[in-house]
Amino acid sequence: MDNITLAGLLAATPPADLKIIELTAELTRPDGALDLDAAAARQAEVELACSQAEDYAAGSKRLLEAMRWKLRPRRS
Repeated sequence: MDNITLAGLLAATPPADLKIIELTAELTRPDGALDLDAAAARQAEVELACSQAEDYAAGSKRLLEAMRWKLRPRRS
């Protein structure tokens, strides 16, 4: 794996501005529990935010695995 591949993986990793974080804050009741009725009313938005978070996690994992491969000890 070369630096071009690492740069490509980095470029393909989505930005970390995850909607799931803001949405979770909005859907959390004062007692700390998730407001299921409010979440159900915003189901499409919740699904989109979850999909975005999953895409970010997958891209980050690919980049992490590439970095670990690049940094692994080499035999002489």
